[in-house]
This record gives sequence, structure tokens and C-alpha cells, in this order.
Amino acid sequence: MLACVVLGPGTSSERVVPITDRLFVGRECPGIDEDHRLILRDDTVSRHHLEIRLDLEQDQAFVVDTSTNGTRVNGIRMERAMPVQLFPGDRLQVGGTELEFRSEQFRAEGKDIRGTVKNVSLQPTAMVVGDIITYSTISQYTAEETLLKSLDVLYGNLRSLLTQHRGTLNNYVGDAFFAVWEVDNDPEAPNHALRFALAAAERVNQIAPELELRDPSGLPIRMGWACVIGRAAVSWMTAMLVAVLGDATNLAFRISGLSGRDGRGEILATKSIVEAAAEGAFVFGEPEDVSVKGRTGTETVYPLLGLSDAVVQSG
Repeated sequence: MLACVVLGPGTSSERVVPITDRLFVGRECPGIDEDHRLILRDDTVSRHHLEIRLDLEQDQAFVVDTSTNGTRVNGIRMERAMPVQLFPGDRLQVGGTELEFRSEQFRAEGKDIRGTVKNVSLQPTAMVVGDIITYSTISQYTAEETLLKSLDVLYGNLRSLLTQHRGTLNNYVGDAFFAVWEVDNDPEAPNHALRFALAAAERVNQIAPELELRDPSGLPIRMGWACVIGRAAVSWMTAMLVAVLGDATNLAFRISGLSGRDGRGEILATKSIVEAAAEGAFVFGEPEDVSVKGRTGTETVYPLLGLSDAVVQSG
């Protein structure tokens, strides 16, 4: 046995779980066979919470956190999706469970313990940002428990839709929902992004009346959406997006702050993504040149009104 994790280390009930090459730890770990998973019955543990990898060529062991609530290594919270090297005796806190990593092989002596170098590339990326209208005022006068409960329901619905539309959740940024699609890997990325924005706007309008979260006038919350395409510096780690940076990203967030305000449509698409979309697949309103905070000049945006009749009829 190259390595193992121990549940309840140092107690009379400690349990040893072998690691052959990879071990997935989580509440369900769907799709993983029994020899490569450790199931923890804890509602604070994510379905796929973390992964431990043994790299025999480098003679190193790593843990990668992919959870909602996080993982601690020796009391220090890990950065999500960033590999952290493990050494014998390291303790992992996963929800209410403590695990100890044990091995006779993966020791610190003579090992290269430098951090993994991030791979950064410049690539075209389709982006959708959703922003809750008047969120600053809402959060000022709303209990934190209500905010958390409502946003959990709201974003849970949006995550499900995003999976259906082949997007990747890059991050939650305050009240904003930030999703991305790689254009180089999927030429249909602009269409997926626009379809997701339509579906997301519709879903928000469906569930908002059921949420405790309300706008300052007591009405259900609304969200503004921005659809953008542009080149971005993308940092990858363990097949997950860590950072998407650049002018296009900034533009997406700024335009989401204009959507649904001052009589504008709740979904605004930039000229670049309109031109990249499948011809005749979507219905757009009249263009408007808008000033974007922090940028010189204006940006042409189009309200996204829906799918074309031909697309709707074809299913």
C-alpha cells in the first residue's frame, strides 16, 4: 500500500482507506468506483469534495479541493482547485471529519516542494454575467441568513442550467454569477452562452417570487444579464478555470450593471457576440451605444429578446 487516509486518527475507531493512485472524497462521488472513493455522510461535504492523487513519477502526493465549503490542511484553508502537496502526517478537515494522510514513501526529504506553476493562455472566451439589481441596498436591509438561503436556491438553479448549456461556473463575485465558455474548444460557445442567458433570465423570474429575498420596494428580485465574447487571459489548474481576466471580463461585469435598468432589457449582448452567434437563431432588439464605467468611448449592445421562431419550432 503506497498511501492511505485514516478516519478518526488516533482513536479506537480509526479506519484506514487505501489509496492506490487516486482517491475521491465526498458525499456521493457519482461515477467513481468503490476502490477509488470515500463517502462521508455529512450535508456540509460536497458531492465531489476533494481528490487525492499519487504521482509516482514525481514521487509526490497532492490534494485538490473542489468543494463548496472548503477543505483545511493542517488547519489552513486550501485555495479551491489549487493542488497542495501532501506529506505523511498531514491532517485534512473535511466537513466534520478529520482525515490523516499516511505513507512511507511520499516524504519531504529531498523532494521538490515548489508550488505548481500556473498555465496561463490568451484565448477567445464567451462570458455571461448575471447581476442582482439593487443588491447593495437589498443586502443592507436583509438578514444574512435570508441572503444566504435565497442565494443558495437561486444559484443552485442557475448552476443546473449552466451544466445543461455546457458552460463553466468561473465564480460567484458578490451577487454576480460569472459563467464562461471556451470558443477554441467549442465553436458553438457563443450560442450556448446566449441560450443560457435566456434560460437563466426565465428561471430567475420563475423562482424569484418564491424567495424571501426582496428588492427595497418589497417586489421579487430581478437580475440583469450581460453576454460578451472576447480574448481573455485564462489560468487553468486541474481542468478547472481559476481566473479569467482582461478587458472582456471587465466589460461583461460593467454591462451586467446596466442590464434591466433605465428601461433597458434584462439581457444585453455586445455587438461581437451578436455577430458570432448563429445567423437567424436569436431575436435581438435595436442596438444602443452605452457608456461603460471605467472605459473610454461607447459600447454597442443589443437587447436579447429570445430565440427565433424557426429555432423554437425545431425544438
